[in-house]
Parts: sequence; structure tokens; C-alpha cells
Amino acid sequence: MYVKQVVKYSKWLSLVCVSSLLFSCAQTGQYSLSPAGQQGAAVGGILGTTAGVMLDQSNRWRGGVIGGVMGAILGGTLGQIANEAAQQAATQNQPVQYSNGAQTVQAIPQGQAQNGCQTVTTKYYENGHLVKEETRQICPNQ
Repeated sequence: MYVKQVVKYSKWLSLVCVSSLLFSCAQTGQYSLSPAGQQGAAVGGILGTTAGVMLDQSNRWRGGVIGGVMGAILGGTLGQIANEAAQQAATQNQPVQYSNGAQTVQAIPQGQAQNGCQTVTTKYYENGHLVKEETRQICPNQ
């Protein structure tokens, strides 16, 4: 009995995860997500789907769909904002910070690289605590 339930839910979870991945690659009109936004949407969709399935005991389908959609939207938005902050910091050669209260993204230019690209460090804060830091190069033609 238990094995049948696991197989049943894993099929639905797989379907929702694949849908979230496809959603993360969608482009609408003139606006499209950057690769960072697409990656954020995919990861957010998968994590949201998983959390929704586990938290909604009475209707796992509903929990998976709601969690997946919300996770994809939030993950894609955060990825897009971080990418915009890094691009802006590289272009203006000064620190850029975006915040919505609980979450903050800070992009700090580190200087010009040998290949003409700008090195930017992006820091992600949650409730004032550093949760992630990454350094990448932003080139003029990106």
C-alpha cells in the first residue's frame, strides 16, 4: 500500500518539476529572463513543489502546484534582480543594492579583469544575515 502511494506521488512530483523547469525557460513578448533568472525559477520551482507536496497533507497535488508556481516566481525574480544588480554595478563601477525588507541583494564591483570584463561580487542577505556570496565577471557584450 505504502509503495503504491510513493510511486503515485513521485509521478505527480516529477510532472510538476518538469513543468516548473519548462516554465522557467518561458519568454513573454519582449521580456525574457536572464540565465540567472531562469536558473532561479527552476530551482525555486523544484524546491517549492517539494515543500508544497510535503506540507499539504490533505491535498498534495494542490500543495505541489501552489508551491511550484510560487517558488518559480520568487526564484526567477530573485535571480533576475541579482543579475540586474551585477550588470548595473559593472556598468556604473559602484556598489548597487536592492532590498524588499527581509531580502537584500548587494553587487559590488571588484575591478577590471585582464580580458576587459568587470569582476563583481554579489551578496545575498536574508533578514540581515549573509546566506550566499558569488563572484563573477560581467563583460561589456553580455
